[in-house]
Amino acid sequence: MCPPEFASGAVLESYLAVIAEIARCIGVTCPDVGSPHQEHLLRMRSRLAFAADEQTLAETREAIRNELRAFAERARVLHERREDGLPRILNAFSQVTGVLGERNEAGCRQFAEFSARVKEVAETMPWPDARDTLREMVSAAGSQVDVLRLDSQLAQAHVEEQMRVLRSRLATRNPQQLDLLTGLGNRQAVEEQMARRVKNGKPFALLLFQTGGLAGIAEKEGPAAADQVLVQAVSRLTGQVRANDYLGRWDASEFAIVMECSLETATSRAQQIARWLSGTYLLRGGAAETRVKAAFTVRVVDPCASAHAEPETSLLPA
Repeated sequence: MCPPEFASGAVLESYLAVIAEIARCIGVTCPDVGSPHQEHLLRMRSRLAFAADEQTLAETREAIRNELRAFAERARVLHERREDGLPRILNAFSQVTGVLGERNEAGCRQFAEFSARVKEVAETMPWPDARDTLREMVSAAGSQVDVLRLDSQLAQAHVEEQMRVLRSRLATRNPQQLDLLTGLGNRQAVEEQMARRVKNGKPFALLLFQTGGLAGIAEKEGPAAADQVLVQAVSRLTGQVRANDYLGRWDASEFAIVMECSLETATSRAQQIARWLSGTYLLRGGAAETRVKAAFTVRVVDPCASAHAEPETSLLPA
């Protein structure tokens, strides 16, 4: 059996290694906003390595939690800005391409009109040699303009096709089916998890947790406050699911758990989880911390029931 001091040392080394790995992942995942958070985490690690008493451990745990929340929020905002900006850039580029194409076509038309006028003048000239020379010049110039017009049309068609492909990829830019705020699987991912269990013949139930009061929190404290409640609710939910269950975001104010168990067991667990979710949430940001109340209700859905007679249990948390 290992001596207590050896076990404590091993645990501390593992803890320090985990902090270092978290810092590394933050720097790699989103270097644009991750660098300062990476530095803060490494400083915490150094402080903890120097003085690993109980108070320092507690302070470090809370500091790491706050640092990760701040990083997640900044990364989310950056991601949203980039996602909003790219379609605008594509639209602007498409407009520029269209304008250039129109100008090129207008230039070709003007040159064709000029060539026609030169040809008319050549026909009236009294010198046959001069007429033939001008005809050849106009014909050669016209052929070159046709080549330029074709090249321009092909280039514009190629650019438009590339933008169409890029827009299509942007429309399906979330192949992992992740919710951007919480990092959970979105509704499509939840439905795929359900379909997989139906195919495998595994008994399961769908638990849908509805968040109450988010609109009021957002109106009073701001949209970011409502987001904080959702993110904290995810932390609470994560501790309530097993490895073979699946936690996802069903819609803007509802979470889903695909729980592998009987309907009776799911109903009992749903009541317990709803009570655990409901209560006080601590909002961080600004000069002071704010406490808000959030209530959760839950529905337990039997996925094997027919669409016309879906047994659904509505439960209020205690």
